[in-house]
Amino acid sequence: MIFYELYLRSFYDSNGDGIGDFKGLEKKLDYLQNIGIDSIWLLPIMKSPAFHGYTITDFYKTNSLYGNIDELKQLLNEAHKRNIKIVLDLPINHVSVSSEWFQKALNDEKPYKNWFIWSNNKTNTDERRHWGNDKIWHKINDKYFYGLFGPGSPDLNFENKELWDEIKKIFKHWLNIGFDGFRLDAAKHIFDYDKKNMKFKYQHDKNIKFWIEMLEYIKSIKKDAIIISEVWDEKEIVKKYDGIFEIGFNFPLSYIIKDSIKLNDAEKFVKDLKEVMPAYFKKKPIKTKSGNFLTNHDMTRLRSELKSIKKSNFALNILLTLPGIPFIYYGEELSMKGKLKNVNFTEDGEEPIQWSEIGFGPGQTEWKGYKFNTPYSKISVEEQHKNPKSTLNRVKKLIKFRKENSWIENSKINILENDKNMVKLSINNEINSIIIHYNFKSSKTKININEDKILYYSDNVKCTENKTEIPGYSILITKGDL
Repeated sequence: MIFYELYLRSFYDSNGDGIGDFKGLEKKLDYLQNIGIDSIWLLPIMKSPAFHGYTITDFYKTNSLYGNIDELKQLLNEAHKRNIKIVLDLPINHVSVSSEWFQKALNDEKPYKNWFIWSNNKTNTDERRHWGNDKIWHKINDKYFYGLFGPGSPDLNFENKELWDEIKKIFKHWLNIGFDGFRLDAAKHIFDYDKKNMKFKYQHDKNIKFWIEMLEYIKSIKKDAIIISEVWDEKEIVKKYDGIFEIGFNFPLSYIIKDSIKLNDAEKFVKDLKEVMPAYFKKKPIKTKSGNFLTNHDMTRLRSELKSIKKSNFALNILLTLPGIPFIYYGEELSMKGKLKNVNFTEDGEEPIQWSEIGFGPGQTEWKGYKFNTPYSKISVEEQHKNPKSTLNRVKKLIKFRKENSWIENSKINILENDKNMVKLSINNEINSIIIHYNFKSSKTKININEDKILYYSDNVKCTENKTEIPGYSILITKGDL
């Protein structure tokens, strides 16, 4: 599987209102298929007052800016014709303050009042969350409600089993419409408040019990539903969820790849890789597949982080050659830029894709102006399509190799050699093997390898007798030995 994280609002506009929509994505399915994408992670498309869609007012309705249910069904149908699966991002931890559920709860209406967490005489309403130092209790109509993600996002009270039944209905609703699975936002936050002692506390055992029941229900409706979890935490915590979900995002890997490139440090890469992908270095079966990514909608974009196309292309080379499931953030295939001010302001990482070099025209979304990705800056689809050495064409080439060798996804890693500048590792299973050379230096390096062993290279290599010269920030893949 090759996943593409897609923010609909910034993708392709079909009706001229400046906002990406279902019909727009339908028109550009061929673009994604041509790259080699076979799975889409679609950011929330439910009714929401927020541009990002993560605070939902109605779990059963689409955001009217994106289109209606029939248009969504048509999109899903056309994707499936192309063998592209679409997974829906479903944030169920909280809702919008303007949701009908919460508004009825404020009026003490049953059953909604017990669907949320309210303060009592034990509550420290000045309690702060453990990142950002923001308040987690918020006052409204002389009441305090618990909202870890801010005053616009009241958390749901999952101690109430009645709510579990409602969440199952939501999962069923979207599966019946045609989605192929779910990305489970903030999966560790379902139980993150100790109501008995009235204080913030992760309760992982309760979380896991909840998710096991939900996943059993999802699989009873759609046996092959794809489940992706977001558990952003230390490795000891992530390990608790191993085997619960099919795919789990590997957040540490994202930082390891980027930091190792910044430092030109291949030794650091190897050392840290063993720590964050331990299952891929052992003979035991892999329980939860590593969801590998470089950036997402909550992060500074890759090009802005690494500050050079050579480095960002090298990072993509690493991403697309490691075992596990690779996720490309929309626009990453074009080296789009975007630097976040802070974790609460993500718009700068969600600028519109430019389809033409002039920055406007058919399909161009215009809900947000260009701050980082200006016209004629060689980041448009039109410009990159014409340039054989563009990031877009490099990504297409490597994905083609990856899909021709789909066995890589579930294979094991073995470090063969490494020093400060170079890594030589093998990717293998019982019947296949390749060797990958990663050059973390900015300058070229020479290795002993015959030309007839070469399977793939990211940049032109020079071969003389038994020596092969690899350019800086590039990879070389050769035949392996079983």
